Amino acid sequence: MEQLKREGWKVRSQYSPLAFDKGIDFDSYELVLGSSTLYMQWDNWFEWKLSGPPTFIEQLKQRFEL
Repeated sequence: MEQLKREGWKVRSQYSPLAFDKGIDFDSYELVLGSSTLYMQWDNWFEWKLSGPPTFIEQLKQRFEL
């Protein structure tokens, strides 16, 4: 997340930082860069799910060896 923010991605929305289960049972972020949107969602059953521009998702896989 911090790396993406350093690269210019901005958090448009996120699961409330005040929610008692943030990062434990659920978490989510919507990031934007220009006209691209990246959705990141986590839960304790399926872990992280990423969706967004296919080429960017592929780049993330290669960069972070996902």
